[in-house]
Amino acid sequence: MFGDRYFAIRQRFTDVVTRVRDLGEECEIDVEALVDDGDFLKELRRPFLVCFCGETNSGKSTLINGLFGEKLCEVSDRPNTEKIIKYQFGKNKRSEDASAHVAERFLPIEFLREFHLIDTPGSDALISGNTEAIEKFLPIADLLVFAFPGDNPWGAHTWQLVARLPREQLKNVIFVLQQADLKSEDDIRVIVGHMEKLGEQKTGETPQIFPISARLAWEAKKGEGISEEIWQQSGFPPLESFIERKVSGNFDRHRVLRDIWDATQGALNRIEQGIQERRITLDSDEYFLKEIETEVHLRRDSQATAFSRKFSTLSDVFLEQGQDSLGALNSQLSLVQSLYSLFRRERLPTRIEKRLIEAVKNAVESHAGNDGSELVQNCRKHWETAVPRIEERLEQTPPDFNIDADSLSGARQRFIDRLGEASKLSVANLKIRGTLDRQMEERRTVLRYYLTIILSAIMAAGIFGGLGISLAPWISLLSIRRNQKKSSRPISPSVSMISGSHLQNLSPMTIKRAFGSSMWSMVACSKSCVAVLPIKNFC
Repeated sequence: MFGDRYFAIRQRFTDVVTRVRDLGEECEIDVEALVDDGDFLKELRRPFLVCFCGETNSGKSTLINGLFGEKLCEVSDRPNTEKIIKYQFGKNKRSEDASAHVAERFLPIEFLREFHLIDTPGSDALISGNTEAIEKFLPIADLLVFAFPGDNPWGAHTWQLVARLPREQLKNVIFVLQQADLKSEDDIRVIVGHMEKLGEQKTGETPQIFPISARLAWEAKKGEGISEEIWQQSGFPPLESFIERKVSGNFDRHRVLRDIWDATQGALNRIEQGIQERRITLDSDEYFLKEIETEVHLRRDSQATAFSRKFSTLSDVFLEQGQDSLGALNSQLSLVQSLYSLFRRERLPTRIEKRLIEAVKNAVESHAGNDGSELVQNCRKHWETAVPRIEERLEQTPPDFNIDADSLSGARQRFIDRLGEASKLSVANLKIRGTLDRQMEERRTVLRYYLTIILSAIMAAGIFGGLGISLAPWISLLSIRRNQKKSSRPISPSVSMISGSHLQNLSPMTIKRAFGSSMWSMVACSKSCVAVLPIKNFC
């Protein structure tokens, strides 16, 4: 198809314009020249208008069919075009009368999206108003194809149309000599020479004339593939190359592309300037928001410092619980309770730790609740000072603080719960119960040791008493030996008079008195032992 290069460039331009327009909409920057109904884009999308003129039976219809490879026009030896027919694209095939002298035919043929074709009646046809209607299309046509019959290319009506063309429109004119296959090369050469001279007389310029055979071109294209031999004989390759150059190099279309390029560049400059201005605004807004954020951080640090000072009073909670725990521990470490603890599981460390955990947890949650309420109030006061500045600087209305107060209440409760759980974990990490359990167990071990000694002594006293053996002399003997060692004096022989043979002569009463005496001696010894027990070390 003609103008593939131009249409490819135009499509790229259209894509660029679309993206720039979308970018402008995204950046909220108006690009008036690139809107869908703008003059530039309308002109860019405007199809090429190709107008075919010539005498009756000059082969215009066959020329149209041969150029585009579609049977658009009916071909007949008799004139069959009484109106100007404009062929254009339509999804459905239909015909409409645009005026008394112009009929529009819509066909679902793709190349008609880019090319609108004007098929005119014979310029020599005596139809009132046709000449005026044709002359309306001549100044706006992108290409003017004048077809001359090979047997008589001198028709006055056609040359008069050529002579009335505006000078700036002559660059879009194409002269075609039809039915060249019916003439010899010499005849064609002579006819073309005379037509060049006549054209120079009418336009002041020597026109380029293309001898062709539209019939052969149609025969070459109407099959499944183009017959190259017939196609070359038709003379169409030079004509199509010329039309391709005219379409791709159309000055007016290139001017439109240049205007769109300039408009797009201007739009990009405006977008860039707008983005730069917004960047400056964003930097300023960011600085302002950082000031607000700094204020929030300062208030947060101040609140955290105050919170730390409040939590320093938790030491009083530990001291109070320590005093209570010490009193309970003293009562639990009495002699009776100590002996009783040898026969049951000791629960005092668990109770002490549990009471301390609950007391600390309650104190922490109370402080956290009060501080959370105070924090919400501080946030509300700061927000009341920040709202007017935000409205003035950012020109936006911040959300109402009271609307979000419910979410802050939930956050406050979560804050209290987390601090309470953290306090429980902190007290548990002190391992108070484990330390107390270990010390109480060590104390019970010592008590069991001394109790075993005492009970063993009592049992020994009973046994010796039953045997009538008094331990008092032995204790006295040990004392005397100890004193003798200190004074270096010998022991009196009277002390060694006790013998096992005396037991046979003792009466029961004597044994009873001896047992009693031994028991009192053991009780005295037991009291001495108990007196030196290190019980105070465990209190």
